[in-house]
Amino acid sequence: MKKIIITMFMLAGIVSLRAQAPAHISFQKISFEEAKKQAKETGKLIFLDGYTSWCAPCKWMEGNVFNQKEVADFYNTNFINTKYDCEVGEGIDLAKKYGIRSFPTYLFLDAEGTLVYRTQSRMEVQAFLKEGQQATNKEFHIPVLQARFAAGEHDPAFLLRYIAVMNSVDPKQEQAARQALDKLADDNFLKTPTGWQAIKQLGQNGNDKYGKFFLANKAYFKSTVPQDEFLAKEQHLLRYAMYGYIRNKDVAEFEKGLAYFEGSDDIDNKVDGAMYRVEWVSEHGTDKEFVQLTNKLRKGILKDQAEKLSFIARRNSGKYGKDKEPSKELLNQCYELAKQAVQLDENSYSNQGTFADVCILLKKKKEAVKAAQAARALAENETSKIIKLADALLERAKNI
Repeated sequence: MKKIIITMFMLAGIVSLRAQAPAHISFQKISFEEAKKQAKETGKLIFLDGYTSWCAPCKWMEGNVFNQKEVADFYNTNFINTKYDCEVGEGIDLAKKYGIRSFPTYLFLDAEGTLVYRTQSRMEVQAFLKEGQQATNKEFHIPVLQARFAAGEHDPAFLLRYIAVMNSVDPKQEQAARQALDKLADDNFLKTPTGWQAIKQLGQNGNDKYGKFFLANKAYFKSTVPQDEFLAKEQHLLRYAMYGYIRNKDVAEFEKGLAYFEGSDDIDNKVDGAMYRVEWVSEHGTDKEFVQLTNKLRKGILKDQAEKLSFIARRNSGKYGKDKEPSKELLNQCYELAKQAVQLDENSYSNQGTFADVCILLKKKKEAVKAAQAARALAENETSKIIKLADALLERAKNI
């Protein structure tokens, strides 16, 4: 009886450990031929993660997305999951065969190795799940879409889907579908629900067909489409426009745009407004004005924004290039901004690297070496290219 009880406790412990084990996409260490064989036997698609050992976004996906339960459950249920280093062994041939040039790239293939769906880059959990769901839907399958387009199907909703899929597959085919849609996208169409989808998907700035129509008809869209979608598109186009206003020194339009961001209840918009002010002063103001503005911001709305402070310091400490050295006044202010960024987040490679760079320019050797050493340690989690840059940075700091 005692043995039975002990055995029951052991089994319960094993079940408990299994239940508590972290979820993860179950990548199989098999050849591509074996993956195709399994796909044929199970009727599932192959999910292929094309990565490299130095790819930071690849590592981020491993630690933040592939290990989420809802992702693991969906991918493990629906796909034969494989991953190949595109610079090693069979991965080299697969990268050539499927034209993998950026990392990570995600391929969904059938049992014959035919590309069914493709996407790429780092993305959040819900976006990655959506890509997987679309890969299981024949309405998004590349061969199906290509055949329908070749047969002359030009329904706008179909064209939008085809454009979205081809964006990660073939720029020429994407462009052909865009041209077909452009011919259909008259004013009447653009005021339909499908027309709004086209504006959301294709309107990138105020100069293209879809962005221009939105800006010319904002009153109409504000009253007919969901408010969150309207605001998202309005802000997207305005963010693009703001840099044009700065570049062209268009004071009136810049101030109108600034009022929009600074008058928003959204803190992220207010932060964007602050960054536009800095960009304007950096481009058109004096060093004294830059110091006054950034002092106000770093004690106010940007006081907790380590990334933003570091960006401002990095951009302005070297803005004159080799032809003209930045003033001591400007460099000292960049030093204060970069130092504050490190104090807020000392575990950021970018923050430590920027601070080290500014200290080197000011010949503050002790601080430069300390920051460069911190940057070098943090670079171990980045790409091989970043590690080389960190080595060079540390060498420059030591040689002051």
